[in-house]
Amino acid sequence: MLFNLRRYIYALTQRSLWLILALIPLATYLLITGIKADRFTLSRSLQVSPDYPVAVTTSPVDTISLNSLVTTPNYFFTDRLALASWKRFAETDPGLVTYNFKDKNTMLAAIESLSLVLDKNEQLQLGYYGPDTELGIQLINFYMNRLLSRLRAGYHRQSATILKAKNYALPIELQLDKTKLKQTEHHAWWRSERLEPATIITLLPFVFALIIIGFREFLDPSFKSGRQAARYLNLPILGFIPSLDPIINNLQEGSSKAVSP
Repeated sequence: MLFNLRRYIYALTQRSLWLILALIPLATYLLITGIKADRFTLSRSLQVSPDYPVAVTTSPVDTISLNSLVTTPNYFFTDRLALASWKRFAETDPGLVTYNFKDKNTMLAAIESLSLVLDKNEQLQLGYYGPDTELGIQLINFYMNRLLSRLRAGYHRQSATILKAKNYALPIELQLDKTKLKQTEHHAWWRSERLEPATIITLLPFVFALIIIGFREFLDPSFKSGRQAARYLNLPILGFIPSLDPIINNLQEGSSKAVSP
């Protein structure tokens, strides 16, 4: 058993290149995933005043300012009516059939990928960051339409005096770019979710190479020791001629050291 183990280890040292080649699939996987974009930032903007009234969904008359809504965007994204409408919409959209938004964690992950920001130039930006552009587009369109609906309702809940004093624009005249969706691609050479496939891609070729090396070695009919030769020839062993390679290597190393200054 010990002889076979030494024989196998020797075969590994002789065919170490095979083990190095077994890492090619891993290198290819990391290269492809690093070059290919796997995260996307999508956004759509709206020009609107920070104090523009937004209808409160839990009241038929109350409003809040847009700035207050942006300060706590989760209340907008997790609005009960909005979530119910989104789930009904997602069930009928063929691009979202892979998602089960009835699952709380799935819905929470979708909400966490959204952002609502109002800058100093009164530019409201509804954004998405995640791996699925189809999901991002649908989420942005859905919540932007819902925001416009609440802005229209908030506008009509104001008195004529306030509307005139504030000089609010009609909701249908708000500067919304409905056609252009900004998209930015993101690349990364490594992400934590790639650990499992990278491990599998590494182990399978490596184990396969080990098996092939062992299979070839034990199918090799040549003698691996003097005992094998004696057993096969049924003759006694009178002696062995040692390999001169170690001696030659030592002599060469000694001569190189003597020549060097």
